Amino acid sequence: MFAKSEVDCSPARWGDPGCQTALPGNEESTIKFMQKPDRILYLLRTSGIPVTTKAAPEPGTRIYRVHLFENHVLMVEKSYVQQQWTKYSIAHSDFQRIDPAVDDYEARAVIRLAIRSLYAVGLHLGQIILQAASPFRVKVRSISAEWDAEHKPGFLAEAEAWWLKEQGSWESPQIQLGADPEFALRHPDGKMALASDFMGISGVVGCDSTRYREDLALHQHPLVELRPAPSAEPDALFSRIVKALGAAAKKIVDKEVEWISGGMPFDGYPTGGHIHFSGIRPHFSLLRRLDAYLALPLVLIEDEGCQKRRPRYGFLGDVREKEYGIVKGFEYRTLPSWLVHPVVARGVLHLARLVASSADILSRGCVAPALIRAYYKGEKEQLVPYVNSIWKEISALPGYERSRSCLDDYFSFLLAGHTWPANSDLRKVWCHYVGKA
Repeated sequence: MFAKSEVDCSPARWGDPGCQTALPGNEESTIKFMQKPDRILYLLRTSGIPVTTKAAPEPGTRIYRVHLFENHVLMVEKSYVQQQWTKYSIAHSDFQRIDPAVDDYEARAVIRLAIRSLYAVGLHLGQIILQAASPFRVKVRSISAEWDAEHKPGFLAEAEAWWLKEQGSWESPQIQLGADPEFALRHPDGKMALASDFMGISGVVGCDSTRYREDLALHQHPLVELRPAPSAEPDALFSRIVKALGAAAKKIVDKEVEWISGGMPFDGYPTGGHIHFSGIRPHFSLLRRLDAYLALPLVLIEDEGCQKRRPRYGFLGDVREKEYGIVKGFEYRTLPSWLVHPVVARGVLHLARLVASSADILSRGCVAPALIRAYYKGEKEQLVPYVNSIWKEISALPGYERSRSCLDDYFSFLLAGHTWPANSDLRKVWCHYVGKA
């Protein structure tokens, strides 16, 4: 579906490429790719984004046009499908501008899907046309890499002002790293054990908010979540995760219950390895580098549960902005639970810090469509040369030396050709560390 010539992504900016305050523009290779609508729709479907068929929508369907610069909404317009509406008949005059700040559940759902779609196809700016039959039935009709000409000067001025304001509001002297990895519990007979039988919701070790599907009213929670304090140093965070596992061992008093992580240890219950960042802004360029250098390499060792987790969970660029006290930050939610093995856990933390601190000098400004497909389809063979190439690139970074030992171990683990032991009790590989905590 995607040719090898579509793999290269060269940087393109409206300002000075070396200036962090320059407003990002759409990549030339992405603009070229946007001229192939069928491939765009395929890419959206692969990413788990609902798209329309070529049939005209039913009367009463709402049509939205959303103009974006990254996750900043410039304008939202709305139109209603009339009895004789066809895909060719809608005109600019049919749209009416609406306030995106209004408490409209459907409009919010439309905006979320529009932002996700813009990100998924590799754009920084553009307009997305979507249709909605309800807040739960929103689909993408088309994406353009351009704003309307009549609005472009105003949009550009607003985007520049927002970009500069965001730069200032996210300033921090130091990047902090946090995590809240999850794992499930399994009885010896293979059935799920409930975390809520052993612990409460709050604390460094507690239940995740996920409810057990069979008894929603009983406040039963199946997953364990670790919530170590953040740190600027990956090894300090790793040590706190080890201590949190030790605390979990004291709470889970039934020693026959196994601890299982990975992507989806039980059908319908995905486990995540979310990474938290503060002191750095989640602009699209950074998120795409986290995808390229952090998420894609993990595919080489993932189990089948990780692929089942996607694309509803673990889609590329899955992020949630957060506030940590007075400091702004974000949660990168794409990764599965890397608690499967300590070499992986420590490597992920060190690599996350390195990518975040070196994002401006990393070459992979976007993830090529062929690699996106490989990520969602679990095509490990296609990713082996790619992972070798990014290891070579990052090993030459100035910041690699301080993490060389654990990152060399990590990439060697990834490239060894094995699948991580997601179905095994993770205590077997963590006991050496937890015993010293």
